[in-house]
Amino acid sequence: MPKAGFIVARVSFLVIAASMLGAAVLAAPAAGQTSTCSSTSKCFFAVAVSPSSPTAGTSTSFTFTINNEASLQQLGSVQISAPAGFKITSASGATSFTSSSALFLNLSVAPSASTTLTLSATVPCGSGSYQWGIEAKQSNNFNGTGNGFQLDPASAGNLSGMVTASCTFQPCQPGTCSASASSATTSGTVTTSSAELGDSIATGMEDIKTNPEFNFTCPGDYKPLSDVFSFALFDASGAPKSATLTVTLRIDKSLVNGSTHPGASSWQICYASTSRFTPRTGLPGTETIGGVSYLTGLLPDCSNTPQAPCVKARNKNNAGDVIVTFLALGDPFGHT
Repeated sequence: MPKAGFIVARVSFLVIAASMLGAAVLAAPAAGQTSTCSSTSKCFFAVAVSPSSPTAGTSTSFTFTINNEASLQQLGSVQISAPAGFKITSASGATSFTSSSALFLNLSVAPSASTTLTLSATVPCGSGSYQWGIEAKQSNNFNGTGNGFQLDPASAGNLSGMVTASCTFQPCQPGTCSASASSATTSGTVTTSSAELGDSIATGMEDIKTNPEFNFTCPGDYKPLSDVFSFALFDASGAPKSATLTVTLRIDKSLVNGSTHPGASSWQICYASTSRFTPRTGLPGTETIGGVSYLTGLLPDCSNTPQAPCVKARNKNNAGDVIVTFLALGDPFGHT
């Protein structure tokens, strides 16, 4: 899918369908003090990363739980490096960050205590494995030599993951920009009229039979049938934009005729987003896609003064395909 590659906070659409944690504080070593973390007396730390299977082409929030396994020394600072192709777009509590790394200072994590660091990154298009880089030091300012903590070999594998789905990026020129994706039974096109220089659109179509983890449902009796269309608009830095997007989904005649609702008016959009929205009826449900929790629900019809997300139109073309047009925000998933 476009997991967004694309880039996770990515919002996903399924077409019609049917902190850091506060740790006890120890004083940092005084300037010039010799560290007890050495080649003969190592200080270890463990790390756990979530999620480990982000969706291509999405903006995803990653959490790094750091545990200080040293018996006497505090863990003072951490630098996290992004995998190849990932772009860091924010880092909560970080002293500084770039698209490729984030630096967290003054952590003062006591022995046997832990802290949680959070950053958001855009996941590149394409599937495959990846690995985060991480360094930790005893000093609170990430300075000095001989005070580096060693990663516990038992948790080294937690820095690796696998991008799920696939997507493509379409560079935009200022003004109107469109991109599409398709499968054997479903095709989708997303358009924005507010693209700026450097923007790009990521799109993907996930086959719900071969990738059942994307076959999310919405509260109620409606059962989506089409493959899942994912899309997002990103700026030049790789950060997702919240512009209103117009999305058109075409469901092939073969899928329409095999459904229990062959008329165009009965098709709904089952929508998944990390941002709260008002569903057609009731309250949103929740689904986990690519290790990320999404709110889900059928989209309401647009009013005379439409406010995304909502369904604008439903009809059939001469070939008997159902076509649904809806407005969306951000970086979602949708299917019908």
